[in-house]
Amino acid sequence: MIKKKTICGKCHKIKRDDCDKCKKKPFEGISHENQSFYNSTRWRKYSLALRRENPLCEECLRQGKTTKSEVVDHIKPISKGGDKWDIDNLRCLCHICHNKKTAKSF
Repeated sequence: MIKKKTICGKCHKIKRDDCDKCKKKPFEGISHENQSFYNSTRWRKYSLALRRENPLCEECLRQGKTTKSEVVDHIKPISKGGDKWDIDNLRCLCHICHNKKTAKSF
């Protein structure tokens, strides 16, 4: 039986088993409920509008770098009670910064 692909919680590479490099168990990612939210037309349009308003990664800017924003991040995760639509709970990040922030929360 072929194992389902998962993502390593530390290095964020796609794996079928435990990550050899990190020796960490992979995590399945976001819940079904949150997956439906992130795939909704409303969220995609909202996310795109925010990224157009903030085309640069906010974390990279704090470090003096200019990197294109690619993801809208919930500062306080939805799973921990963060508001899905509160503009004060959202920020635009590049994939690298988002993956670092997400890895720290696991």
